[in-house]
Amino acid sequence: MTRPSRHAAGRSPRRTAEAPSRGTAPTVPTAPAAPTAPAARPAEATERAAGLDRLSVVIVVPAVLALAAGLWDLGGPPPWRDEAATVSAVGRTLPQLAHLLWSVDAVHGLYYALMHVVAGLSGTAEVALRIPSVVAGALAAAGTGAIGRALGAPRAGLYGGVLLALMPIFSRYVQEARPYALTAAAAVGVTLLFLRVLRSPTSAVLAAYAAALTVLAYLNLFALLIVGAHGIALILSRGPLLQWACAATPALAAVAPLAWLGSRQSAQVGWIPRPAADDVGRLAVQLFGDLGGATGPGVAPPTWALAFFGLAYAAVVGVRRARAARRMEEHTPEHTPEHAPEPGEEHTPEPAAGRAGGPGARAETPGHERAGTPAALVRLTLPWLLVPALVLLAASWTVHPVYVFRYVFCCVPAAALLAGAGLAALPPGLAAAVLTAWLGLSVPGQLATRGPDGRQDDPRPVMALLAAEAQPGDGVLFVPAKVRKYETVYPAVFGRLRDVALARSPERDGSFPGREVGARVLAARLDGLRTLWVVGHTGKNVLPARRRALVTRAFAPAGRWTFRGLFVDRYVLRHAHRSNGAGVGK
Repeated sequence: MTRPSRHAAGRSPRRTAEAPSRGTAPTVPTAPAAPTAPAARPAEATERAAGLDRLSVVIVVPAVLALAAGLWDLGGPPPWRDEAATVSAVGRTLPQLAHLLWSVDAVHGLYYALMHVVAGLSGTAEVALRIPSVVAGALAAAGTGAIGRALGAPRAGLYGGVLLALMPIFSRYVQEARPYALTAAAAVGVTLLFLRVLRSPTSAVLAAYAAALTVLAYLNLFALLIVGAHGIALILSRGPLLQWACAATPALAAVAPLAWLGSRQSAQVGWIPRPAADDVGRLAVQLFGDLGGATGPGVAPPTWALAFFGLAYAAVVGVRRARAARRMEEHTPEHTPEHAPEPGEEHTPEPAAGRAGGPGARAETPGHERAGTPAALVRLTLPWLLVPALVLLAASWTVHPVYVFRYVFCCVPAAALLAGAGLAALPPGLAAAVLTAWLGLSVPGQLATRGPDGRQDDPRPVMALLAAEAQPGDGVLFVPAKVRKYETVYPAVFGRLRDVALARSPERDGSFPGREVGARVLAARLDGLRTLWVVGHTGKNVLPARRRALVTRAFAPAGRWTFRGLFVDRYVLRHAHRSNGAGVGK
């Protein structure tokens, strides 16, 4: 084939046959230059698409938005009981941390090790410990845009990254010192490597994918369920199944010791209830961007609508392209060899789509997303969105309750990508209007997650009460004992009080609550106190019967305060209680 015929390969067979050779150039009139004019418009569209495809737009914009949303009032949400566990863990020495992980929370060992380094550099203030989660959120949003770009759908990636960055549920987990934002970022990174495995399963790519899967599992053991989602996506895409299995198997083997140790610590998930119907409904709300519960669905309904529209759009485009491919096979089978890529020429699906449907097919989809990418995006995101959640729910109903939403938080980027595909299918002006309305609906959720009701506990009023009312030397009891974790978060408050039940410190005991004394020692320690404060979780808002008998034998109740997730009881010595002027307790 001569070079002129190679350039004409994308045109009709008739035009290709009439194209003059380079040797007859002197006899060619100027008119033949006209056929190249219609190609100028697609070229201009391609240049505009290339501008959108730049890293600075598709990746950096979602990252910047996620960073801004994460830093907004980062110290506003109060630290809750799980963040208190982080503070307690990372403030220990490395031997003490290893002792803790051998008995409890082994599944968070990698996160605690990372945060131990952070705490050594910047301290254990809540803002300092939340910064890594904010950075991870920015990486997750950027990676979401990168996934869309890797699939040849930069607009879907851009919109998906922006939606993810500004989802209230995303801000909820990005603004806490726990491993779930890092897990989401790792899941996005693993999925990017999975796309590399689909395209080019070299030894280096497979090794990187296996290592990334291992890191993901050590950040959150349940997040390894994304392997099943990748397997389904690979089968649907007819990818290199054997090579993928060769990468996934070593990762599963590397995670086996953690799974074994975690199974020995199954009491850590013993508090999880069996999911009910409303838990499934709340999952649908949370996966698609909002907090659920009292804040209402918020952005979830429009996100559902966009995701369903993206699915419908992918189906329509897939049907049209299948029909166009059949028409091409029926009418021009003899010219198929001419359309094959030349050696050394990069094959991209975009020109193939243009040939398949002819000039009319170019109007079916945006100029820079003609490559069959809606179907590819659906094949990737649907298993990612559904498989981990469905597996955990099924296990919780049939074996043992293990479902908690934060364990499947790493699936939220998949929902954002699906909704981003729906936005990308709209005309640009309409997409901008829909995105603006969506942002308006997200504001109440963003404010709620930064308010006093944004977490399960609100310890700040408790600390304010104790700082104002408790006197140095007063006693304190914790109900249950794991509430003692707040001592490490607020040492200035609890440092003035006597922890009357503590026998062995949490650091020495290798636990969060520590070891407590028996009834006889507790009775001796209560002797001589004038005031005792009981601090506990509202779910367990009474002292155990034996301890209550010990306390009420010498002390009388003198007040109860209830806050979000926590309560405080005040007891005073009975003779001091009877001697007050009001005669209360006589």
